[in-house]
Amino acid sequence: MFVTRKQSLIVIILFTLMGCKLDFTSHLNLGDLNQVALSKKEGLTSAGTIKFLVGANCGEENGSLTSILEKHFLEFEILPCEKTGMESYFVASIKIPILFSHVDWPQKTNSLIALQAYPSRKIGGVEVNLLLNQSRFRRINKEVEKKYFQKFELSRIAIELINDQVSYQNVLVSDAFVNDLPVVDLKAFGLGPGKRLLLELSDVKKEYFSLYNRVTMFSLVMSI
Repeated sequence: MFVTRKQSLIVIILFTLMGCKLDFTSHLNLGDLNQVALSKKEGLTSAGTIKFLVGANCGEENGSLTSILEKHFLEFEILPCEKTGMESYFVASIKIPILFSHVDWPQKTNSLIALQAYPSRKIGGVEVNLLLNQSRFRRINKEVEKKYFQKFELSRIAIELINDQVSYQNVLVSDAFVNDLPVVDLKAFGLGPGKRLLLELSDVKKEYFSLYNRVTMFSLVMSI
C-alpha cells in the first residue's frame, strides 16, 4: 500500500513538473475537404492522434487519462505508450469531424476539436479552419487540475495533408511550420498526387486558437 501511494505521489510530482500538455495531429485527405466545402457533404471525419505527456509509468495512467479524455473525442482508442528519451506519452487514436459551417458546431458533435472547410471568397479554392469547443476544453482542464494540480494545455497542433487526388494541388500557408521549417508570410506549396505536407501551428496561432476557439490553418487553391 505504501509503495502504491509513493508511486502515485511520484506520478503527480512528475505531472506538476512537466505540465499537462496535449499533442494533437490530424491526417487529412484533400479530397474530403473538397467534398465538404464544395458539396456540403456531411459525416466525413479525419483520422488523428493525441499524445499526452506523462511520467515514466505511462501504463499506470491509462485508466485515469482515458476517463478524462474519451468523452471529448470521437472513436477514442488507446494505443501503446511512446517514449522519447526520458519522456513518456499516453497515445490514443481519434476521429476529427470535418464540417461546412462553424455555426453552433459544438451542438453537432462530441469532439473537442473540429475542422471546417468552406469555399474561399478570396481565391478559387477552399479555406480550412480549426475549431475548438471551449466548454469541453474547460471541462477537461477542470478534471486535469483536480487530479494532477496542473492546467491542461495544447502543446502542439499539427495537420498532415495528404493529396489523394490525381492532380497537382497548391496550398497557401502563413505563420506556421511546414515540414518543420518556419513560414511567416503567406507562401504557396505545391503538393503532387500521393504527396504529403506537415503543417504545425506557430505559438502565436496556437495561443490565438486557445483564446478565440477558431484559427485559419491553410487555403487549398484550385488554380493559381
